[in-house]
Amino acid sequence: MNPYHALDLHNSPMITRSKLEAAWESFNFREDAGFEVRPLIVESWKRCQMQGIQPLQINLPTPVSTEYIQHSMSDNPLIYEQDQILSGMKDLAQDSGHLAVITDANGTILRIDGDVKLRMKAEQMQFVTGSSWAEGHAGTNAIGVALFNRSPVQIFAAEHFCKDVHNWTCSASPIRDPATNQILGVLDLTGPWEVAHPSLLPAVVSAVRAIEERLRYKLEFQRAKVMEFCMNEMYRGRNTMIVALDRGYNVIKASPKIYEQGWIDTNHRLVGCPVGEPHITALERIWEVDREDGKWGFVLRTCLYQGEPIGAIIQVISPNEKSRASVKLSTKYSFASLIGRSPQFLSALSKAQTAARSDLPVLIEGESGTGKELLAQSIHAAGYRATGPFIAVNCGAIPKELAASEFFGYEGGAFTGASKEGRAGKFELAHGGTIFLDEIGELPPDLQALMLRVLEEKEVVRLGGRTPIPVNIRIIAATNRRLYAEVEQGRFRRDLYYRLNVLSQYVPPLRERQGDIVLLLEHFLKKICNEIGRPPVKVDEEAMRVLQEYSWPGNVRELRNVAYRLAAGLTGDVVQTIHLPEEVLESRKETSEVKMDFSKTRSSRKNQEIQLIREVLHELNGNVSEAAARLGIHRSTIYRKLGRDLQD
Repeated sequence: MNPYHALDLHNSPMITRSKLEAAWESFNFREDAGFEVRPLIVESWKRCQMQGIQPLQINLPTPVSTEYIQHSMSDNPLIYEQDQILSGMKDLAQDSGHLAVITDANGTILRIDGDVKLRMKAEQMQFVTGSSWAEGHAGTNAIGVALFNRSPVQIFAAEHFCKDVHNWTCSASPIRDPATNQILGVLDLTGPWEVAHPSLLPAVVSAVRAIEERLRYKLEFQRAKVMEFCMNEMYRGRNTMIVALDRGYNVIKASPKIYEQGWIDTNHRLVGCPVGEPHITALERIWEVDREDGKWGFVLRTCLYQGEPIGAIIQVISPNEKSRASVKLSTKYSFASLIGRSPQFLSALSKAQTAARSDLPVLIEGESGTGKELLAQSIHAAGYRATGPFIAVNCGAIPKELAASEFFGYEGGAFTGASKEGRAGKFELAHGGTIFLDEIGELPPDLQALMLRVLEEKEVVRLGGRTPIPVNIRIIAATNRRLYAEVEQGRFRRDLYYRLNVLSQYVPPLRERQGDIVLLLEHFLKKICNEIGRPPVKVDEEAMRVLQEYSWPGNVRELRNVAYRLAAGLTGDVVQTIHLPEEVLESRKETSEVKMDFSKTRSSRKNQEIQLIREVLHELNGNVSEAAARLGIHRSTIYRKLGRDLQD
């Protein structure tokens, strides 16, 4: 008999169940070793005893919330496959009298599908969405044992360690990520022991193989996209050594010299790649490896597709290259410096990474304080000009009479007070790299014409000079204005606008990415506390809610300023609402006054919901489970809506 099957076609489920009950009682209460149970079950029972799990009553942790599940699974490929997975298993579950279940890699149930009445029975043993069925919580069960042994398994009746589950059978198989071979979750069929059958486990395994095949197709698509990025890099820098990795850090292509130098091992892994787990995490990473022939430099840049990490491109710098300084970026910020997980942020990030892979002009538009220069530096740092200069110019801060000399430079003695040696302008200084023209909308009309000529001719003439000086630069411009509106109103040259706006980039304001406020605030507080040498600071729930509701007109810059004020002015270690700046609290008052107009409507709707729940409960003689099923909500929702009224 297969050690992972609980039953075979020659055994009677009734007789097997009776034998298992006797064995279970002997193991737990008579310490009698004379019973026949599969070795993997006995091993699991022993682990349960060592962890102090009670055999007579299952006692699981409180189920996690739906929000927690969505957050924790945001990086898990299975989150996008759940509907397809369960729809494929639903018919089998219905026909065989089972529930189709999918969990995450920790054994937490993400989704349950199947007969409503069967789900209600499962609730009695806490088998609900959000509950953990890891072996360390629920004792011996198919989900937990499959995760522990990393293999498919069927658990029947009294093979379960906890008596509350003895009336059930379950067949489960782990689902693996084809890129990393890590377990992403478990697919499980759970039902009454009377409907157990040996064919159920092979059916689950077959479904898992189909799931993994879909994930493999997706991986191949991702690898193809990474290859596109790789070929672009190789085309731009023909003498540059490049390695392309999938998101499991497996090498999918590398320059021939990388193989010749022994940097790729027999497992298709990059030697010396400093990663703890096979998963693309950092957007940028730089490291060096010492060998007998000298120090080799590596610059890793993560590839994003639709905001999702799909692999990485690594530039390799040999010791005999002209300058090892090419390992060092010329900017302070890179994509790894940018913080956020909101869809709006990830979309902007993905678009920026696409822009980094070309040498075309970029126009970044966004409100003040959104981080336009950080994004510009990141685009530069992720491009092949990363080791070249990054010259930032605030077009609105340069006095008009000095602007021409600042941009184009001047020859010695070109005007009164000019240096005898002359001076290079910003365009010359940016040669071989990127010039960042911040607040480009502030540029005077006469300078707009001169700048257009530089972009078209790719050369500058210093003030007082006659000889054109070639410049090889990339242009990134930024503005907090709606530049096209400036064009329509005649304040900005149309031809210059189209020269700059080849690749358009929008940076969303903080109010459009509220999900990132907590991440940013925690980052700033931690950084500031380290800077000023004070203990860490935390923000309580109420204060954090107020900060998330604030509109942040100054965007990330204002949030950073608030973090400094809180960290520097706080005497304790917990930020409460009373500690928040006056402008934040004043905004809250204004918002509350607006919301008052809607409070009666919301109160009326809430009363209608409560009345409907009470009517359904009355019809069903107070049966909460049946009421939840009829209303299409969870039992806990009924308890929360009615509160103490349910007990009265």
